[in-house]
Amino acid sequence: MASNFDCLGLGSLDPAGLNTLLQQIVPAAEVIGTADDIVVRRWTDPSGVRLALVLREGQPLELLPSYAGVPGARLRGVRRVNDEMVVADVVDDDGEQTTMLAAAAEQLSLLSPGADPVDGRAAVIALGVDVSVHADEAAFTASDASLLSSDQDDSEPPAHFVENGWSWPPRMGAESFISYGTFDQADGEPYARLNGVVLSAERRTVAATGGEFSVARVRTVGFQADLCLPPELPTPEAGNVVAGTVYLVADLPFVSAPRTVPAKGKRSWWRR
Repeated sequence: MASNFDCLGLGSLDPAGLNTLLQQIVPAAEVIGTADDIVVRRWTDPSGVRLALVLREGQPLELLPSYAGVPGARLRGVRRVNDEMVVADVVDDDGEQTTMLAAAAEQLSLLSPGADPVDGRAAVIALGVDVSVHADEAAFTASDASLLSSDQDDSEPPAHFVENGWSWPPRMGAESFISYGTFDQADGEPYARLNGVVLSAERRTVAATGGEFSVARVRTVGFQADLCLPPELPTPEAGNVVAGTVYLVADLPFVSAPRTVPAKGKRSWWRR
């Protein structure tokens, strides 16, 4: 499984290399919010790679790898549910809910736990930690990647499947989405199973490090996301289907509310 940093062409950085990069970029990183004695800064490489940092007295408390994505999701009821993620409903232009997602957020430290939910358009970034690329919808449907559960591949269909003439084993569609973090909001993590159709894609090089990655604009159920892939995967083409496990990050430009300083979290400030 690839790391979040691998998906952004930063996988070659060890802690010493990362600290060197931070020393170079933090002074020039834009401030996107302050709360109490913390400052949230964001650095964006020309490639689109982003690092969102939470600092206190100039020292990093948290670091979130992200990407400068294009808004593609209309979110309702965005609320912070733990020290790593927010949860929100995804709605269409008519306000009807299409799905639900849990995501890490660049602005997480500006949201108070228990505060009133907020709404707005967000960029959703999917870091493809364990995904595959398929030529088209037919190829995806014929592959094991479309199986709802690999445990059901060789099992006998239940009686009600036979009675109703349903296909077995059950498979997911080429545009389908399951957000695992929504099931255990208190202790969950923002991983999801995302299957989507590629609208466009390209290979990019991180100017600051020379690392490479691919980014694809992907359409799934209810929203569009920018999917970042590690360099060992082929760069997808329009019409391909990408499928698998992703780590979700959201850019919430409509969030500006301050919050009190949280208790020390269980995770390391450097999340690979």
